[in-house]
Amino acid sequence: MGLFDLFSKKQKNANQSFLAEQRGQQAIAKINKLALPERLKKQMIDAGVFDIWFNDEDLAPLATAIKDEEIIQYAAIGINEHSENVMLVCSNRNLIILKKKRSNEPQIIDLKQVKSVILKNQLMYGELSLIVGNRSLDINSINKVPAEILADNIKKWFKIAQGEDDDFDQQLEQIKKLKELLDQGILTEEEFQAKKKKILDI
Repeated sequence: MGLFDLFSKKQKNANQSFLAEQRGQQAIAKINKLALPERLKKQMIDAGVFDIWFNDEDLAPLATAIKDEEIIQYAAIGINEHSENVMLVCSNRNLIILKKKRSNEPQIIDLKQVKSVILKNQLMYGELSLIVGNRSLDINSINKVPAEILADNIKKWFKIAQGEDDDFDQQLEQIKKLKELLDQGILTEEEFQAKKKKILDI
């Protein structure tokens, strides 16, 4: 790798970090304006959710769908098989699907029922296919970046829900240490995400 290539790679990483920071700040401002309970807003901010353009009415069911013992892990927006805009919210126990303009009909899927998670990446978007019980659930047109994060979280938490992850506490401790290195500027966001995926085996 030449000096120019190295400089280009560093510049690209710096640009990506800047864009992620900008996107994050915009998302935090938007989430803070939502008419949701403070605990849910904090969970969404802590999870780094940024793909969020549903309004207060669309998101209202989250207040009752997310139980006290649940924590939002990630969320993203896509289109279901009926061409409806949906928001998928993955908690540590359930996958909650909200439909835009149909806020009184959230679909709640216990993560213990999930059998597989398949993500297909297109040029700009991701397509998520879930096998839930004996049926398939397909969501397409998910922004590519949040699609990958959402798929990783669903995989991780359905494994934990089904008792396949006995080393979770140890993994959590390793990730906390990595996060400290990220906060100190020792790791880049890309390095942090890559190491986190390796720890979680996803």
